[in-house]
Amino acid sequence: MMRWTLLSAWLTLCLVVSPGCGIHDDAVREDAGVVEDAGVVRDAGVIEDAGVVGDAGVVEDAGVVRDAGVVADSGSQEDLELLDAGATEDAGTVVDAGRLPPPPMITRLLATPLQIERGQSVVLEWEVTDAMEVRIEPGLGVVTGSSLLVWPAATTTYRLTALGEGGSATATVTVRVTEPAWASMSWGHELPDGYDSDVYRWLDSKGEQRTAVLTRNDARDPGGTHGGMLRQFRYGSGAKARVATGTGASSGPAKYNGWGYVVSHYGSGNSLVARSADVTGQYRQVFMGRHHALHEFSWNLLFNDGSAQNPKWVPIKTTVQWFFATGHDHPVYAITFDSSAALPQGLSTQPDSRTPYGDIAWDGDGTLATVDGVKWGDKYQFYSRDEPFTSASRWDYKTPNVVPYASTYSRSADAEMGIVQTLSWVQHNTGGTWLNNNWGKDSENQIDGDTSDNWVMPPNWNWPYQLCQYEMKLNQTTTSKRVAWGLMSGSVGRATYWGYGYEKQWSSLPYHSYSVFMVLGRPSEGSVQAWISEVERALKAQPSASRGQVVANGPGGVARSDSEKYAVAGYNGVYGVHEFKADTDGSFSVSLNAAGGALHNPIFLIRDMYAPLSRLTLDGVALRADVDYFASYDDATKRVWITLNREWSGGHTLSNLPSGP
Repeated sequence: MMRWTLLSAWLTLCLVVSPGCGIHDDAVREDAGVVEDAGVVRDAGVIEDAGVVGDAGVVEDAGVVRDAGVVADSGSQEDLELLDAGATEDAGTVVDAGRLPPPPMITRLLATPLQIERGQSVVLEWEVTDAMEVRIEPGLGVVTGSSLLVWPAATTTYRLTALGEGGSATATVTVRVTEPAWASMSWGHELPDGYDSDVYRWLDSKGEQRTAVLTRNDARDPGGTHGGMLRQFRYGSGAKARVATGTGASSGPAKYNGWGYVVSHYGSGNSLVARSADVTGQYRQVFMGRHHALHEFSWNLLFNDGSAQNPKWVPIKTTVQWFFATGHDHPVYAITFDSSAALPQGLSTQPDSRTPYGDIAWDGDGTLATVDGVKWGDKYQFYSRDEPFTSASRWDYKTPNVVPYASTYSRSADAEMGIVQTLSWVQHNTGGTWLNNNWGKDSENQIDGDTSDNWVMPPNWNWPYQLCQYEMKLNQTTTSKRVAWGLMSGSVGRATYWGYGYEKQWSSLPYHSYSVFMVLGRPSEGSVQAWISEVERALKAQPSASRGQVVANGPGGVARSDSEKYAVAGYNGVYGVHEFKADTDGSFSVSLNAAGGALHNPIFLIRDMYAPLSRLTLDGVALRADVDYFASYDDATKRVWITLNREWSGGHTLSNLPSGP
């Protein structure tokens, strides 16, 4: 303060005595050396003229001299103006610095809410000034406005970048995404369209609801059959939701109001047929767990094993179970023919099996789409080559096959239905009739074609699996939704019969059991082929156990108390699951190497569980119930069913440890 007082007095004296004294004095200008130390002040040429300013230490403290406001705050502006009014105009740098474009500013970036469950949405909001472009990553790119709705599939950090003439600015906000707890499976006794039904609802591999309506078989249904079949199936969501209901199509005197009927032809030329649609039966819920369910139908099907003059009716106890599981798209249809009543010699007739059999609108109710193609696989793969499908379609039967299947599809409706066996063709022979002489051939070099009716396709009576062939007219398209399985004559109630291909003889006494997946989906997604591959991979998986045991023997089918060796140790072909046995304390540590390729949401069945799971881990990491896995404990059988909610690639270890301190 004393320095500025002395300076002011000296300036006053100079103005009174000699207006020019000291202002242009070179000696005084040299005293302003300190000004050069103030980097920005050095550029203000006018201040360089004011030699006395060099003594003003306060200027050295004025960090941003380029801001004219700072000079005004120095408290010395009034004194400087007295020195030279024109000097202010010379400070061009001070004026230009104030006109630089301002950098963008992000004053707000919010995500509401900051934590969600997968599948829920988040609102991003932002406020930005002085920006020419705003980008948000990942995945959103250039945005406009001030808000956006997003659906992050996993925990995501959103980065907003504002770009302008004055530079750029960034800000981030993180949204945490957690896995939702999946809803449990549900069951209800309902009457859709008057059909007395058990209705099962579950979440599939996409977390979307699927619904299966199973009509009870203890009385006639509104369509005139005795039920015991899948009346309706619903899957998908939003615009892709599809409901498939039984068509009620006729086949001679019989009607099929759904899919999954039992049909066996027998007698001379298959002139006789035993059908579950014609017989009152029984139903029961075998098991209803949190995420898994078993539903059963049973009948006594009567086969005429004598002449017309002296009929001998033999009851064949037939049992079907449907298996549903959270995290799985396709239910299992498992059947056992119990021919114990025909022992010891078996039936003298030759019953086949076309079970499961029926008509369901797999293209969606009311669609009536034209069938574009048919496929099946036994020892070889058969497929029609010309679309849409007619009796004149060319075909190919050249490629070797592993897992048996039958399917039909419509590209226009993007719909397909298939049946896929839980075992390989070698492990369980399927198919029927004599078309095997065309293995390795195509329509151009086929043997025993139907020249009389001018079919390019095999004659309708010679298809190994029954599809829509009997509903076809020569060279015309068809909308028939018939889908059925196929086994050789003699596959029910015979001591020996030839398998399809006539390479080996089999026995169907006292039991013949098999299981298939019922697949409804879309050809654009390859639903049927994907599940064929899934079964092939499951059969190649390699199980082991460090605590507990790999199960290698068990009942060969539903409603059976016998025990037989599994075709693949650790793989239960009845339900298409991986089976192990726990230690006496309920602990297990079992491994599965997906040597044949990744498994999608594999199911484990653990025997000898005398309590529910205590602490389930995968490779030592604790898993969350209803998120990472879906479990159902069956106290009656002391078993636990576990669906793993993940792709299982390579080898991993699943463990359950008893509760401890």
